[in-house]
Amino acid sequence: MNKMNKKKTLFGLPERVIHCTKCLLTNQKPFSVNETKNSKGSSKNSLQFNEEGICLACQYSEKKKKIINWNEREKLLRELLNNYRRKDGSYDCIVSGSGGKDSVTIAHILKYKYGMNPLTVTYSPILYTEIGFKNHRAWIDKGGFDNLLFSPNGRVTSILSKEAFINLLHPMQPFKFGIKSLAAKTALKYGINLVMFGEPYAEYGSEDSNTLEKPSYDINWYLNDSDQIFFGGTHYKDFLKKYQWLKFSDIKSFMPLTSDDVKNEKLDVQYLGWYLHWDPQEIYYYATENCGYQPDTERSDGTYGRYSAVDDKMEWLHYYCHYIKFGIGRCRFDACQEIRNEHITREEAILLCKKFEGEYPKRYINDCFRFMNLSIKEAENIIDKFRSPHLWKKVKNKWVRLQELEEIYNGK
Repeated sequence: MNKMNKKKTLFGLPERVIHCTKCLLTNQKPFSVNETKNSKGSSKNSLQFNEEGICLACQYSEKKKKIINWNEREKLLRELLNNYRRKDGSYDCIVSGSGGKDSVTIAHILKYKYGMNPLTVTYSPILYTEIGFKNHRAWIDKGGFDNLLFSPNGRVTSILSKEAFINLLHPMQPFKFGIKSLAAKTALKYGINLVMFGEPYAEYGSEDSNTLEKPSYDINWYLNDSDQIFFGGTHYKDFLKKYQWLKFSDIKSFMPLTSDDVKNEKLDVQYLGWYLHWDPQEIYYYATENCGYQPDTERSDGTYGRYSAVDDKMEWLHYYCHYIKFGIGRCRFDACQEIRNEHITREEAILLCKKFEGEYPKRYINDCFRFMNLSIKEAENIIDKFRSPHLWKKVKNKWVRLQELEEIYNGK
């Protein structure tokens, strides 16, 4: 029997790692999930490849360049917005975001190019960075928008982050609860029928590209009709039993919507990036020019960039945990989208990953551990439990990557 067949994997991932021949993503990249259905030990669906070894994200990228008629797509966008635009001065769409480059660009384009009147809503980052909060204020002040900032119960968020870290190695899960549902909840509360997000998840290999046949944000991201609702990988009822001082009212803001909540509503949640060609670098330039968006003062640990996902200190730990679990870190994500948008070559991306991929997120790591009430030793022991044996091996008290491209990691 082949040695590979004897190895076990965590999360139900394929034992044999396949690297995309165009970018650097692998078949270990999990699809995004409805976080309230994310239970401890559950298996993941992951990125798929065609016979030429090209991942779905790259296949869609080629479709964007060669097949999609963007002029026709924009006509469809104008028709959509004409159906929702209000003339009485009231809000006619919701844009959710923290003030990052994507959300500020969505809101600005909708308001100043297409004449919409968006209400912007923000689910507060778990641990705001200084530059993140400055960019949030610039969105409101220079961009010129009304904004609702929702900050969930800090004590509850701390516990949720800790439980998700222990059970799933997913400390940002409380924030994920919010960004996938707050916009829809706010739209229902204010009687606004249109919600706009940025680029489809499939752009980054986070969902099946079949979903790209339509511009709708999948309702399954924020609805859960079952009683099987999980917080930090455990059933919410067990969570309440463990922390008996908590009341249901303390966790209600984290609960998903149900079909009953939306059945009599005309809620339409869409991706602006389905209608307009989306290039993260161009979006960054647009946000800088029009909304005062600023990059971080230094590059982010684990990558070479300093303008993407810089509003929450937990992002640094989040990407590191993703690298531990799936062998895909922050540099790989950044480099792969730049390959697809033809800003760098695959060879240049390999050199960047060799230098930065998997770098320890030292800048904010202590802040994150303190927030979860964990010592460094406790946290690092938890992290090591999530190293899948088909991706990691301990040699002479040092963790060694397995099944990585030799040009990136040669075991030294």
